Amino acid sequence: MTRENKQRIALAVSVVAFVLIGLVLMKPDMPDLPPYLSTSADRDGVKGLYTLLKERDAPVKEWKRAWNGLPATKRHTLVSIQPYGIGSEEIEEIERWVGRGNHLLLFDSAPEQWERFPLTELDRSLHSVVPIMDANRPSGHRLSGEVASVYRLEEADGIEPLLLDERGMIAGRIPIGEGSVTLFLVPEWTRNDSILKYSHFELIWPYLLADSDAIWFDEYYHGIREQPGLLAVYPNWLLAVLLQLVIGVLLWLWLKAVRFGPAYTPRAWTVRRGDETLLAAAGWYERRKLAREALRHQANYVRSLLARRFGVRADANDSQVMAAARLHMSKEDADRLEQVLQSWQDAEKAPSYTVKQFVKDSRRADYMIQKLERE
Repeated sequence: MTRENKQRIALAVSVVAFVLIGLVLMKPDMPDLPPYLSTSADRDGVKGLYTLLKERDAPVKEWKRAWNGLPATKRHTLVSIQPYGIGSEEIEEIERWVGRGNHLLLFDSAPEQWERFPLTELDRSLHSVVPIMDANRPSGHRLSGEVASVYRLEEADGIEPLLLDERGMIAGRIPIGEGSVTLFLVPEWTRNDSILKYSHFELIWPYLLADSDAIWFDEYYHGIREQPGLLAVYPNWLLAVLLQLVIGVLLWLWLKAVRFGPAYTPRAWTVRRGDETLLAAAGWYERRKLAREALRHQANYVRSLLARRFGVRADANDSQVMAAARLHMSKEDADRLEQVLQSWQDAEKAPSYTVKQFVKDSRRADYMIQKLERE
C-alpha cells in the first residue's frame, strides 16, 4: 500500500469519525409540542387530519385567540380537541357564539365542566376494540373503535345520540340557538397514530365535513396563543370615532395653515457662498501669491457667461468676443468689456502681477459679471 493511499484512508476515517461524533454530541432534539396540535406531525398531533382537510379544499384555519374573539358571523365551525384551562366564562362565551348560527365540535375525554352534557362515570375504562354504532348509518354497517374514556353521555331531552358503544353514548349533539355543540368522548381518534386504526376515521370524518364557511382548529387552549395588538382592546366604534377625529383635526390644521415651531431660512438661500469660504479662499491665494491664477478663474467665468448669453465659444479670441458683444451690448458696455480683455492680456504679458493690480482688474471685471448675470 502506497503512502498516498494510506493518507486517503486516514482522511476518510477522520471525516467519518468527525461526523459520527458530531451526531452523537450535537444531535438536535425534536421540539416537544403539545398534544393534539394541528401543526404537530408527532404521534400525538393531529396534523394528518388538518392536512387532509386542506387537501380537500376545506376552508380550514388555525385559531390562536380566546373564544371571545371568534368572528361574529354565521356558518363557522370550531374544532376543539382536548382543550385545557376552560372555565365557565369561556363556556358561556362559546355558547353565545354557537347560538348565532355556528357549530362547535368538541373532542374531550373528560368534559365535566360542560353542564349541558350529563355524564355517567364507569368503573373502569376499556382499551379493547369494541363495536361502534353510528346513529346516522344503517344498523348492518359494522364499525369498530377503541374507546379509552371512563365517561359516557346520559340520554336526556335535547341530546341527539350520534355514536354508541356497548357501554353507552360516546358522541352526542345538542342544539343551541341557531347552532349546535357536538361532543365526542374519543379525542384520541384524531391523533396521527390512531386516526387510521379500525374505523376511527370513518366515524368522525362525516362530522368534520359540515357545510361551513370556515373551519377553525382551536390552538389557544393548547398554549399556542396569538396576542392581539394594542388597538384590539378598544371597541371598533371607538376606533372609528378616533380615526375620524384625527382626520378632522388634520384637515382643520391644513385649512388654517397652522404649523408648529419656528421657520428658519437656510443661510445658503441668502448668500451665494459663505463668508468663511470666501475669506479662506482669498487668504490661500494671497499667501501663495496666485493672483494671476485667480484672475484666470475670473476670466473663465466671464467667458462662460458670454457663451451662455451670446453664444460665443469659450475658446474664441478677443476679436470674436468683441464682435458678438457689439451686436448685443451697448457701446459703453462693449468698451468696458474691451478694457477687461485688454487687462487680461497685459496681466499675462507682465513679468510680475501684484495683488494691488489684481484688485483693480477684478473690480473692473465684476461690473461685467453683474451685467451679464442680470441679462
